Amino acid sequence: MADQGNTTEPILYCYKLDSISSGGVWNERPLHKFAIPVLLWQMVLAVIVSRGLAFLLKPLRQPRVVAEILTGIVLGPSVLGKIVIHEAGIPVSLGEVVYPAASHRLLETMGLIGLLYYLFMVGMEFDLQIFESWREKVIAIAAANMALPFIVTLLAANVMNLQPPGHVNYLSQVVFIGSATTVTSFTVLVRVLAELKILNSELGQLVMPSAILSDLMTWVLLAATVVLPASAGSNRDIAPTKFAFLWISVSGIAFTAACWLVIRPTMCWILRRTPEGEPVDDVYISVIATGVLAVGIITDMIGFHAVYGAFVYGLVVPRGPLTIGLRNRLEEFVIGLLMPIFLATCGFKADLSLLNTEDKKGAAVISTLSMIIVLSFLVKLGSSMAIAQYNSMTAPESLSLGLLMNTKGPIDMIILNIGKHKQIFDVRMYTVLILGSIFTMAAVTPSVAILNKTSRIRVAHKRRNLQRCRPDMELRMVACVYNARNVPSVISLLQMSNPTKRSPIFVYALHLLEPTGRASAMLIVHEIGKSKGQRQVVSNPSGGAMQSEQIIATFESYEQHAGGVSVQPVTAISPYSTMHEDVFNIAEERHSTLIILPFHKQLSVAGDFEDINPSIRSVNRSVLANAPCSVGILVDRGLSGGGRFSVSQFVEHHVAVLFFGGPDDREALAYSWRMAEHPSVNLTVVRFLPGEEAPVPPSPSLSCASGEHAAMTVVEDDSMQRQLDDECVNEFRLRYVSDESVMYTEKVVNNASEAVAAIRAMNSIHSMYVVGRGQGRESSPLLAGLTEWSEYPELGAIGDMLVSADFGAQVSVLVIQQHLGDDVGGFMEVMAASESPKLQVPRYFDNVNHKSRPGGFSDGWSAI
Repeated sequence: MADQGNTTEPILYCYKLDSISSGGVWNERPLHKFAIPVLLWQMVLAVIVSRGLAFLLKPLRQPRVVAEILTGIVLGPSVLGKIVIHEAGIPVSLGEVVYPAASHRLLETMGLIGLLYYLFMVGMEFDLQIFESWREKVIAIAAANMALPFIVTLLAANVMNLQPPGHVNYLSQVVFIGSATTVTSFTVLVRVLAELKILNSELGQLVMPSAILSDLMTWVLLAATVVLPASAGSNRDIAPTKFAFLWISVSGIAFTAACWLVIRPTMCWILRRTPEGEPVDDVYISVIATGVLAVGIITDMIGFHAVYGAFVYGLVVPRGPLTIGLRNRLEEFVIGLLMPIFLATCGFKADLSLLNTEDKKGAAVISTLSMIIVLSFLVKLGSSMAIAQYNSMTAPESLSLGLLMNTKGPIDMIILNIGKHKQIFDVRMYTVLILGSIFTMAAVTPSVAILNKTSRIRVAHKRRNLQRCRPDMELRMVACVYNARNVPSVISLLQMSNPTKRSPIFVYALHLLEPTGRASAMLIVHEIGKSKGQRQVVSNPSGGAMQSEQIIATFESYEQHAGGVSVQPVTAISPYSTMHEDVFNIAEERHSTLIILPFHKQLSVAGDFEDINPSIRSVNRSVLANAPCSVGILVDRGLSGGGRFSVSQFVEHHVAVLFFGGPDDREALAYSWRMAEHPSVNLTVVRFLPGEEAPVPPSPSLSCASGEHAAMTVVEDDSMQRQLDDECVNEFRLRYVSDESVMYTEKVVNNASEAVAAIRAMNSIHSMYVVGRGQGRESSPLLAGLTEWSEYPELGAIGDMLVSADFGAQVSVLVIQQHLGDDVGGFMEVMAASESPKLQVPRYFDNVNHKSRPGGFSDGWSAI
């Protein structure tokens, strides 16, 4: 059956059963008469055109589904069908030559097979446990986005006197139109949120469950509508008996119950037979994948559309290794090849020429449907914004929420295709609804991207560096790991940081992964305490999922045995070029004070540095350049004791802080305060001071008045930095004056050579050096010349020297860079705000020549 315009007259296609494959181009024309060559040519052409359109639309931030639907419109009667060519002197449509009418059914069948597997994968992606944590506003958003557009559709259809064809049930048509305009395609929504890096933001966590609930409500309503008699005169659509509706409903309920009570326990049994950490056997994967076709047959036979069976079948698949195995084997073929064909056939059925009509009835239908589409969009937008504003969300977030709830995609294409198949829509109505979905999809992503970009003003929380964070306050930090080998050293650093109930540490353990295959960029927040089957699965081949589980388990074990530490594991899957944005987003949204990054090189078995991945270095540099808080790069050279850690048997560590001055060194000293409180950490602070023979930093050689002012500003800034250094060091010394585990010394050196020699001569018992990266001390005479030979500029001059092969000692290094906000001080301000009385700090050094003055400290302190 085929429709032309507003008619639903049947067109009879004749198939020659023996014309399957050709004898080759040397004997006949295979692209004209034979099914296999025609089908393969059409599939290849559809995929090539869709990829080309996706490439062209990518700068406009258009989802790929838009390109795939437009492919069908381009190759269908709307564009290709209007081009006339001559064959043997006879004018024929180019569309009929490329896509002959007799081949449509075969191409649609291929698309339907892809649709079955796509809906099966969609069902697997649904996390039904999200129901446990839904809040009232999520239910309110989903209900409003479901009910209000339906009410608008019903009222508009009634006011505009939208009359369905005589053979179509009025309620069925209204419900199908309402479903198509109401549904939120959560599969496209996930990709939009991941692309914009807001999947795990407050907005993303609100819109995702709202979209899922809205989708489920739509599917339930649609499943009930599909069983309604869609035709009053077609034997194919009419129920043969008056009890057919009842039997169809009972059969649907029985099928759903069988899936949950029989098929799901069987799949759980398969998982129990699979050894821990091993993939599911290929035999089971093949059987379950074949089951998609079987359930499609069953639901089609009982009166439902085949996609309903595939969707329910996907819902019952237990999350874990089974979903990973199925997704890895199906995703590339289904989403990369079959779904573009299905979406192309959706666009192929539309005919834009039918919109240019002088028929008053046709024009009325077009205007009515256009009004319904616009009103539904505005109602969904307005209701979401109203609920968001009621819950104290900002205006940009409220508008973004409303736009995201209007996300369209394959789901509404499925609804429209079912309606078209059941002849609820004619070609004109179908074309209007298809265009409405395309325009909505095209508007949502760019609009949300603009809103997200303009509203992402970094939150200026007060404790974006360690100097502004009191020792008795919670320290929030983002600990990044690129692989499982980074975890023990990070945990060792956390242990050395002395987390206690009085001074707790909240750690966002961020596992950074590069997507492989068709894995989408996304952020996954894991919940500590859940089993593997309950946690959201990391869909990343090449061991990414297994490695994430291992990392989560390690941090979970550490949190359970350590006091004063809370860990929130997060997995970020994104290309290395944008990976730093994930780090920024987590640090900003969670108000973190410190970001810890592993060095891009690790110790090999032989004890040498080996480069794990050069891209990691680029990520670290990008984070250092634009981080919203302080950053530390951890160079692990045995800090974790051979990759093992034990909370109960914490080994003694000797830590040395090398203080040359400047904001980064003050930040390094501030971090060492926490270490100094640990009973198993012995801390040595070495301050390097310029001697009398040290060269004076050159002043800017500027002659104009503005230049003289700039030179004075530089001198004043240097003087202020020295004053801040003195205040920071003196406060530290006064705090730990009687602590025997803390040692403070001063080294007077005249140049970089003497500084390096002094560091080399230090005691070899130290397990870690803590140094500043060196912002603001580029003109220091004590480091002159070191930066010119730096192999790793991201570590600063001193850090680079400590990790070089020439240094000799195999010592771990923590290089810290302070976040410089609106003020560069804050150390004394923090102490003044603490609960203890304000300490009067004496000035033991002259701010100009740094010579020692009278006054002293107790035993355990020395000056060299």
